Amino acid sequence: MVLNGSETVSVVSTTATVNGTGSLSDGLDWPYITLTAIVSSLSIFGGLGITFIYVLYKDLRTPGRRLLVYLSLMDALTAFGNILGVIWLIHRDSSVIHKSMAYCKIQSGMTIYSSISSFSWTVIMGLSLVFSIVRSSPSFASKYMKLFHIISWILPATITIIALSTNILGYDTTLDQPSWCWIDPRVPHALFWQFFTGKFWEICTYIATVVLYSMVKVFLWRKASPVIIHTKKTRKAALQEANLKLTFVPVVFIVFRFWGTLRFLLGFFAHDYASSGDSRWIAILQGIGDSIQGFANFVFYVCLTEQVRKRIFSSIRRKKPDTQTIFSETGPSHSRVGTVQTEHCNNSIKPQ
Repeated sequence: MVLNGSETVSVVSTTATVNGTGSLSDGLDWPYITLTAIVSSLSIFGGLGITFIYVLYKDLRTPGRRLLVYLSLMDALTAFGNILGVIWLIHRDSSVIHKSMAYCKIQSGMTIYSSISSFSWTVIMGLSLVFSIVRSSPSFASKYMKLFHIISWILPATITIIALSTNILGYDTTLDQPSWCWIDPRVPHALFWQFFTGKFWEICTYIATVVLYSMVKVFLWRKASPVIIHTKKTRKAALQEANLKLTFVPVVFIVFRFWGTLRFLLGFFAHDYASSGDSRWIAILQGIGDSIQGFANFVFYVCLTEQVRKRIFSSIRRKKPDTQTIFSETGPSHSRVGTVQTEHCNNSIKPQ
């Protein structure tokens, strides 16, 4: 039997005791509830904040930031599903919630859809970055936007509809810890359904993210390093910031999502430990990691992006912002990093 470990949809708790000390709510449940609820709320705020900034400032409505908005909305939806999961845990004895699988299935479908869509937009952002910098094709995102919509909206919807119509959704009632409402491990071919409804797409996103962002980093290093010593310090700093951001994106994504994957693998290879109360700390980290993506995007693309901060502050102060080319839709036309256009590289990473 494989432990549910990908979609943090709804959370249930068995009535088993942990080390004879009482019910689960007397153990690590409240830290899980508190941390997951706080992080999920921050992610919802972050996703809505990115969307609000995109709508408010016309000069930020570039194809790259449009992709970021779609990603942020899906991360916010996942976080909302996790908050509903916390409600499930708190009110697990309620006749409306606990005895009705409709609540569980609706939440499962919601986060299966949002998670797979989020994975898709993550890969698409990396792919657009590669074409913008490595292939000097900044219009790539605009050109294939319709295809991106088909992949990122219709594919997850199809998978979700199949999951809902085959009656495979549920939760593991054998665990001495919070359990995700995702795939019922008692259904035939449960492992296949767990991969099909999330884990396969998550692992593919790990690989694709590392490969795509590594391609850009290698390109920047090979093209810019021969002349970097002759550039101004400001350009050198810009290139260093670009490289830092390229490292940040895949590392943060994998570190946050790793705990769900770890729990999934432990459920497959060490189910006794994974289903015991001793591994409940992994459930807490998974609740945080699977919920924090939207907030991480806000911090990375808003708080840590100087040009966006200046744009917001200048608006607050009611001064005319200096947009220049930093908010242009496609960036400078001569975007080859071989000419040491470090400003363009840095803007492409924000994204454009």
